[in-house]
Amino acid sequence: MEAGILVGDVGGTNVRFALARRENGRIVADGFDKLAGDDFTTFSDALAAYLERSGTNVRRACFAMAGPVRNGEVLLTNRQWRVSESELCERFDFADVRLINDFTAMARSVPEHEASAFESILPGEAVESSPVLVAGPGTGFGVATLCLARGGGWRVLNGEGGHMAFAPRTDLEFQVASILMRKFGYVSNELVASGMGLEPVHAAFCEVFGRELVETSPQEMRRLADAGDDMFHQLILMRACVVMGAVGDLALANGALGGVVLAGGVSERIADYLRMPEAADRFHQRGPMSHYLANCPVDLMHDPEAPLIGAAAFYEQELRA
Repeated sequence: MEAGILVGDVGGTNVRFALARRENGRIVADGFDKLAGDDFTTFSDALAAYLERSGTNVRRACFAMAGPVRNGEVLLTNRQWRVSESELCERFDFADVRLINDFTAMARSVPEHEASAFESILPGEAVESSPVLVAGPGTGFGVATLCLARGGGWRVLNGEGGHMAFAPRTDLEFQVASILMRKFGYVSNELVASGMGLEPVHAAFCEVFGRELVETSPQEMRRLADAGDDMFHQLILMRACVVMGAVGDLALANGALGGVVLAGGVSERIADYLRMPEAADRFHQRGPMSHYLANCPVDLMHDPEAPLIGAAAFYEQELRA
């Protein structure tokens, strides 16, 4: 990867590009640019705009996509873009293109970061060589598990864990879930906790609290919660509890005693709520197995370029080792 490759992070809201290379043992990204997905009809159009603006001329690329990748193709989960490795090679004359899931890239970036990139949410002590769960809500809810590979290096197991069913535990959560089920049929953790689900969750809370539904931005919701508005405080707290309950379930299932790393814009915006006793209990309380996660650390990763770094690391190790 000495000459560098083009990397991209393609989410439900934004598309980020950069040129990545390994320098003095670390992966660095230059030529960073962020484009709004709504400005383009297809991913290829966004890529063409970046290449024109940056003057970049590279032959290899790895793009992290917010959706399941199968046979070199992906349909983004929260944006109707269908992307194909072969079509990108043909249109842009790439010698090699790899599409990977965005949380594959997010997870693979974790060992590339210094400790300063992480903020402690719940203290604990990681069990050496155990899997690390990397998950959290942004526009959607991504999930991946990072494992040490035999002979060194890292491997990432990914799926669509954000779409696991929401499991309400309080009277308020059961009321909200009932309203969401009436509208959607199936209610996932992604629907309840991620950015794409905030509007219907807000509508459900207004129904429960008997309030008029008024369009409200996430920033205004937070301001109102901080000013003492109980409905918005409970809404944000519920989303935090769902995040912590979901990652606790996943850590329990995957034996992720190497720790949990939270990522995603929603996680960053509600970090203080993730530490609240109700959310911490949602992570730890596992009935007879509560001891299992009692000392499992939960950290929040701060780096908007993490999927770009991870895409480069994945390409370097998985495809060119």
